[in-house]
Amino acid sequence: MFHILCYGDSNTWGYTPCTGVRYDAATRWTGVMAKALGPTCVLHEDGINGRLSVFDSPFKPFLNGLDTLPAALWSQKPLDLLVLMLGTNDLKQHTAAQSAQGVGRLVGLAQAMDTLYPSGTPVFPRGPRILVISPIAIGTPPPGDDLAGKREESLRFPAVFAAMCAQRGVSMLDAQQVCEPSGGRSGDGVHMTPESHRALGLAAAERVRALLGDQVG
Repeated sequence: MFHILCYGDSNTWGYTPCTGVRYDAATRWTGVMAKALGPTCVLHEDGINGRLSVFDSPFKPFLNGLDTLPAALWSQKPLDLLVLMLGTNDLKQHTAAQSAQGVGRLVGLAQAMDTLYPSGTPVFPRGPRILVISPIAIGTPPPGDDLAGKREESLRFPAVFAAMCAQRGVSMLDAQQVCEPSGGRSGDGVHMTPESHRALGLAAAERVRALLGDQVG
């Protein structure tokens, strides 16, 4: 049995564009991935609306991903794979390159967890395996939204995340290759439609199979 932790923001939590209601488990990309992988995999979701990589939120201190990642890893250990999908909210105040650096710090922390905090039950018994999903593009959020006008910067995510992942020696999936932000009257330019959740979940499942081997499914 393989255990996978998905650590992310509102698109991992399953935020429905405009309404904020949570997509059901079968619609969320994590649920799509779990179904595609089959009964040999147990998926643990840890998505929080507004979560940043390593930066502080002025109003919600628990949104700093660096502060809460160790507890998430320890609460679900032992793990076979960590999937990280963060960076969108960093663009409110920071660049795509700074976001990639932030996620790189999360990767480094996860890779070092069993050295920093040794215990009888390691986080990664078979060694740390990590999949980074670089964020989707920003579309056209409504005026006044903190991510309005950030589309061009968000298009830099794939390149800067690829460089970081190569440096850290981890696998990457470019979400911009398979899904888009919601648009139109029922969209908000930031969160994914059910169709994009499905596309991302299936693409992630394919990458996970490659990382975990033939015993999956």
